[in-house]
Amino acid sequence: MKKNILKATVVAAFALVAGFNVYNSQKSDVMSELALANVEALASEEGGGNH
Repeated sequence: MKKNILKATVVAAFALVAGFNVYNSQKSDVMSELALANVEALASEEGGGNH
């Protein structure tokens, strides 16, 4: 009985860590896209010319 509880705890901990890593990787991709959009917006202003 104790082995089954231990196995279930290990599986739950593994799933929690894996889910957390997936969440963080998706979150960082969104931030990277946002940062890229900001850089592109700033770069497009530099090429304006007569300001």
